[in-house]
Amino acid sequence: MIFKFEFMNREKINSTLPELFKILHGNMSLIAPTGGTFEEDFTVWQEYMVTAVREEGRQIVLMRCDGELAGYFQYDTGGSVFMMEEIQIKPQYQGNGMFRELYRWLEDKIPGDIAYVEAYSNKDNLKSQCILERLGLECVGENRSGSSFLYRGSCKRLWENFK
Repeated sequence: MIFKFEFMNREKINSTLPELFKILHGNMSLIAPTGGTFEEDFTVWQEYMVTAVREEGRQIVLMRCDGELAGYFQYDTGGSVFMMEEIQIKPQYQGNGMFRELYRWLEDKIPGDIAYVEAYSNKDNLKSQCILERLGLECVGENRSGSSFLYRGSCKRLWENFK
């Protein structure tokens, strides 16, 4: 399999978001269904995303496998933190090494003064929690609503895990 990664072109956000949401919705409807329709959920998510990608440190990485869009990774950098906000991979591409290659690709794109890596994981998403722990992150708290755990670890250790 050939993996390719690229930053989403912010000028093409409106044409890219529907493709990304299909991946998100396919994964999240199993993990944390909202009870809304596809269209309702897309409208809420799209409004958030259009605003979010305007933030300076925010990036969306498109992940391709053999030329097909296989997933995306959204993150933010600010201060001393690399915040892994969302990684969504189509089920047929999970477990094939793409995640490892993504982090190898990202290492030189994250500012060198970043000390910590953080991520939230829905309390019902045990798979995500196990992945974060394997990356060397520890559960250090919860989000405000109490629906997700906050994980934190050393950014240096994260990069060392992927060498």
